[in-house]
Amino acid sequence: MVYNLTGMSGNITGLLSFTQAVNSTLMQGMLGVLLLIVITVICFMAFVTATGDARKAFGASSFIAFGCAIFLRAMSLIPDLALFIAIICAAGAIAFSFMGER
Repeated sequence: MVYNLTGMSGNITGLLSFTQAVNSTLMQGMLGVLLLIVITVICFMAFVTATGDARKAFGASSFIAFGCAIFLRAMSLIPDLALFIAIICAAGAIAFSFMGER
C-alpha cells in the first residue's frame, strides 16, 4: 500500500501540528474518532470489571468519553458530529442509569 506523505512535508514544528497532519494525511480524519472509541471501550471494560454494574459503567465511560471529546475537538482531531454524538450518549446513559433504581 502506498501512502502520499507529501502533505506532511510542510513546516511542522510542534506535536499538535504533526498529529493534525497525520490525522488528515494518513488517517483521513479518523484518528481522533478511533482514539475516542478505544478510550471508551477500555473505560467501560474496566468499570464493569470493578463494579459489576453495566448501567453505571456505561454512564461513567460515556461521561469520560464526552470529556475526552471536548479536548479532541479543541485540537481539531474529531468532527463536530462526533462531539454531538458523545453529548447525546452521555446524556442518555446518565438518564437511563437512574431509571431502574427504586
